[in-house]
Amino acid sequence: MLDAVGITGTAARIYSELVETDQLSAAQVAERCAISPRQAAAELQNLASLGLAFRVTGRPVGYRAVAPDLAISTLIARREAELRDARATMHRLTEVFLETSRARHPDAHVEVVHGTPNIARLAVRVYEQTQRQLRGFDRPPYSQEPGTSYSLENSRLAAGVAYRIIYDSAALAIPGRMHDDIIPSSAAGEQARTRPELPIKLIISDDQLALIPAAVSSRSIDTTFVIHRSPILDALIALFEAEWARASAIPGTVAASGESEDGMPDQETAILLAMLAAGLTDAAIARSRSWSMRTTQRRIRRLMTDLGVTSRFQAGVAAREKGWL
Repeated sequence: MLDAVGITGTAARIYSELVETDQLSAAQVAERCAISPRQAAAELQNLASLGLAFRVTGRPVGYRAVAPDLAISTLIARREAELRDARATMHRLTEVFLETSRARHPDAHVEVVHGTPNIARLAVRVYEQTQRQLRGFDRPPYSQEPGTSYSLENSRLAAGVAYRIIYDSAALAIPGRMHDDIIPSSAAGEQARTRPELPIKLIISDDQLALIPAAVSSRSIDTTFVIHRSPILDALIALFEAEWARASAIPGTVAASGESEDGMPDQETAILLAMLAAGLTDAAIARSRSWSMRTTQRRIRRLMTDLGVTSRFQAGVAAREKGWL
């Protein structure tokens, strides 16, 4: 019954006897449990050292049980701490083992995963195992519907994992993607930026591994490379940081309309600026925001008028000068 916390056999039987009585001496325990008085005394002292019993002064010396909810919960906490230490040791040894294996076998730096369902499950597992930071290039095609991992991302953000994602213009152009996924994620803590075009799809988990597609059809990812710690991973991290430095910020939660007190644009204006910076056409912006072409063009003209410019390029320069991008 108490095997899980290390109390087995005779010790568990003696503790049960103590729980059922007021107190017992070594001689009484020996008689009840059919063991020698010497063994009974040793077992009682062991129970006392574990915090399951305490000694009562008098003649003969007796022992009483510590309340099970207190005594056993302490043992459970101790065992849980031991398991955490064992798990941490396992992870450290695994890292050493993998590093040693890869040093001997360079091809172990890269794994290959086939099939869209397997790739989708792999991505979820990578998100769940990330402890400090997840970085990524987001661009079509997708192994699952965009926004599917929104709740998982929220839980990882709440756990303290930093998300830095760069969105390709094609990702922003997906109808509803900005409003239903990117903006809520940004408001929850994701750091989101955009580039007109990204070289690859990419997920980097901490500084431990990366996922990049190896074979892409028109609508799905058929094969993915898993890149472990290696010069290849270092190069992918450097690529991400270079693109991040060049990317334009995507707004999270900003003023509802007009300019906020600190001079920043309202949310709709900020989103429009991000889309223009990403190089989206008027038609792509209209589809993404569910606007008519007339509304889209009117808003773009109004933005340019507010910035005092006559071209998209000038709008980007002016927005950066004002600190809006």
